[in-house]
Amino acid sequence: MSYEILKKHRETWKKKEVLQRIYRDWYAQIIDNMMPQGPTLEIGGGGGNLKEFFPGLISSDFTFCPWLDVNLDGHYLPFRSRSLANIVVIDVLHHLAKPVIFIKEAQRVLKKNGRLLMLEPCISPISYLIYNYLHQEDVDFTADIFSEEMWGGGDLKNPFDGNMAIPSVMFLREVEKFRKYFPDLKIIQINRSDYFIYPLSGGFEHPSFIPVFSLPVMKIFERCMNPVGNFFAFRLFIVLENEKNDAC
Repeated sequence: MSYEILKKHRETWKKKEVLQRIYRDWYAQIIDNMMPQGPTLEIGGGGGNLKEFFPGLISSDFTFCPWLDVNLDGHYLPFRSRSLANIVVIDVLHHLAKPVIFIKEAQRVLKKNGRLLMLEPCISPISYLIYNYLHQEDVDFTADIFSEEMWGGGDLKNPFDGNMAIPSVMFLREVEKFRKYFPDLKIIQINRSDYFIYPLSGGFEHPSFIPVFSLPVMKIFERCMNPVGNFFAFRLFIVLENEKNDAC
């Protein structure tokens, strides 16, 4: 995203309590699943909100922002091999031109037992209708994200474009391919979540359709929906652990 959009998102965050409450739960889930010691990098830090909850974080984004620590491209991480304990990405994987290169880079810089934690769109039957028809980014399940072309160099697409199907392809539909190509990245968790609170919040771009005081009750309803969550989920939470000893 451009600097202007990220600045706008940063301002929206300060004013929109519903959004803060939703992200606070996401951040708690991420922090609870981190490895406890060592440097942690956030890629796609945007408005810099996670750092409020995890002060020791190294925050970064493709777009330069004065409130972040590092300006970088997720395909080429400027860190030594085996130097990071955790990498956190929120809504980044589906923007990458070559997501397998990013996964390979993340594995290179993660310590033994270091973790890659990702919160991404989940394409379910219900979320597909919203993401495909009411969202500006593509939902393209035909993309061959494990093809030879995706492992090489060459031109990269505009990082502000996106294919929201990528996380669901990589970790749901074609998860066995992921295991084949990354046998040393242990899948700790793949969790579908967020059935109606998140879309009704309006995100950063639209007004909220739910009042703050209703959130506790709505969270109870969401938990009751877990048995049928595969049909309604808007979010996918993925935790990977690096089991590789030597530098990649």
